[in-house]
Amino acid sequence: MKALRLSILLLLAAFALPLCAQDSFTAYTASVTGDSVRVRSGAGIAYPPVSVMSEGDELTVVGEKEGWAIVQLPKDAPCWISADFVKPGDDGKTWVVTGDNVNLRVSADTKFFPVGQAAKDQVLTAATSEEGKNVSENGYVKVVPPANAHGAISSEFLKKIKNVAPEKAETIETAPADEPKKAEEAGEETGDRADDNGGKETVETPKDEPKRKPTAAELEDERKTFTELEKLLNDELKKPAKDVNLTDIRKMFEQFKEFSLDKDIGEKAGLYIEKIDLTVKLIETENARLDKEEADRKAKADAIAKKALEEPKEEQPKGPVEYTVTGTIGSTGKTAKTPASHRLFDKDGNVLYDLRWDKGDLGKLMGSKVGIVGKVKKYDGWPHKVIVIERVDVLDDGETK
Repeated sequence: MKALRLSILLLLAAFALPLCAQDSFTAYTASVTGDSVRVRSGAGIAYPPVSVMSEGDELTVVGEKEGWAIVQLPKDAPCWISADFVKPGDDGKTWVVTGDNVNLRVSADTKFFPVGQAAKDQVLTAATSEEGKNVSENGYVKVVPPANAHGAISSEFLKKIKNVAPEKAETIETAPADEPKKAEEAGEETGDRADDNGGKETVETPKDEPKRKPTAAELEDERKTFTELEKLLNDELKKPAKDVNLTDIRKMFEQFKEFSLDKDIGEKAGLYIEKIDLTVKLIETENARLDKEEADRKAKADAIAKKALEEPKEEQPKGPVEYTVTGTIGSTGKTAKTPASHRLFDKDGNVLYDLRWDKGDLGKLMGSKVGIVGKVKKYDGWPHKVIVIERVDVLDDGETK
C-alpha cells in the first residue's frame, strides 16, 4: 500500500491514564457552578462518571489537563482496593495498606485503570453498608476515597474559591510505627554510657530492612494491568496514522519500567518504549510523505486548471468558406434519423443530399437556406447520398458558394 493504513477503533475508556497531581500546580478549593455535573474517572467524556455534583458543592483541584480539572474524588465516589493488600485497623473501621503502591480503583475489578495508588501503611477509612458493616466484593474492599485518589471534572463548571496549602492538599493518614521499649523496660541503664570512644556515647547505625518480596497476588494484579496497557497500545496502532497518539501510553510504560514489582515486566516495558519511539518516527515520516503527495496532487490540479483557463478556446471558423453544397433544409419524409434525419433541396425542390448532423439539431433549421461543409457518404439501401455535416451556416439570399 502507498499509505500507511491502520483500521479505526475507539480507545477504551477503561484504560485511562492515572490522574496524578501536578508537582508545580498550586491546589485550590473550587465550587461547582452547575447542577448534575459529573466527576469522571479520567479527563474526557469517554471516561465513566463516578459521582454527580450539585451546584455549590466544593472540590479540591490538584491539577489541570486540557479543559479538565483534576480533583480529589468526593467522599461518596466508589473506591476499591484489593483485599490481598490490606489488613483491618485496630478500630475495625479502617484498613491499613500492607503492600507498596497498591492500586485504587473505581470498581471491584481490573476493568478500569487505577485512579490512584495507596502507600504502604496508609490508613484508609472503610466504606460501610446501611447496616454499618464493611463492604467487600469480588476480592476487593470498599473504602472512602483518600486524598490521593483523583478524578476529573470539566473546568467550565468550577469557580475557584481559595488556594490550598501544599501540606494540606494531599494529607494521608499512615499507621503509627511500633514505639520502642523504654530503657527501664529493657533493663538498661538510663545514664550516659562510657566506652572506648573517649567516654562518648556511640550510636549504632540502623541496618536497612531487607526489601519485601512481592506476593503472588501483587504480581498478578500488576500483570493484569500491564496486559490492559498492551491492549491499549494495540488498539491505538490500529488507527489511521494521522490519528495515532502514543504520548500517554508511553508515559504509562515509563511507570512500569521504573516501578514494576516484576523485573521481567519492567524490562518488557523498556522494550515497548523503544518500539513506541521507533513507531513515532515511522509515523512522522509517513505523515510527511502523505502531506507531500497531497501537496503535489493539489499543485498539479491547480496547474491543469490554470492552463485550461489560459489556452484559447478553439472557435468554429467564420467568414467565407467553400461549402460542399448549399440548399434548403427539409424533411426526408421518414421518422428514421440514421443514416440521415433531414434532406437538402435546391431552389427547384430537387433533392441534393440527405443530411446528418451529429453535433446539432437540424430541426431548428427547417426551411432555412444553408451552406454545408461535410463528408459525402453512400449507404446501401438508402436512396440518396448522405452528407455527414461538419459545419453548417445559415445563408442570406444573396450569398453564394
